[in-house]
Amino acid sequence: MLDNAFDRDETGTPRRGPEPANKPPAPDREVPLAPAVAAELVHGWLDGEVPEPSVVNGRTARTVEFWRRMEQEVAVRRRVVTPPYVADRIMSSIAELPAPRSVPWWRREVQLSTVQAVLLAIGCIALGVLLSGLLR
Repeated sequence: MLDNAFDRDETGTPRRGPEPANKPPAPDREVPLAPAVAAELVHGWLDGEVPEPSVVNGRTARTVEFWRRMEQEVAVRRRVVTPPYVADRIMSSIAELPAPRSVPWWRREVQLSTVQAVLLAIGCIALGVLLSGLLR
């Protein structure tokens, strides 16, 4: 186990000794969980299966209040509309794309740079040498 470098006395030795090697590990213990009745009631209320007064009690009051506020906030946000000038500004800032070509790819103009043309020529020569060597 590593010593804590900041927990030393005046002589520089650790204040606590190392933990004994034969100390058994702490046992795991089960923690009982509260019954899920409250969650089932809230879900039933949200689904419309349970009336609201039966749900609002001590344990579920906070959850019910949260979902009420959430419903109010969602209702407000549903009514929010983007002003028309914002959409117009967005559409005007998008660059217009060129019209799609209706010419097939084999009829289009080939544009090669000098480097591409040289590499293509070297490749064709190498392919010719390779084929001539195989056909002999």
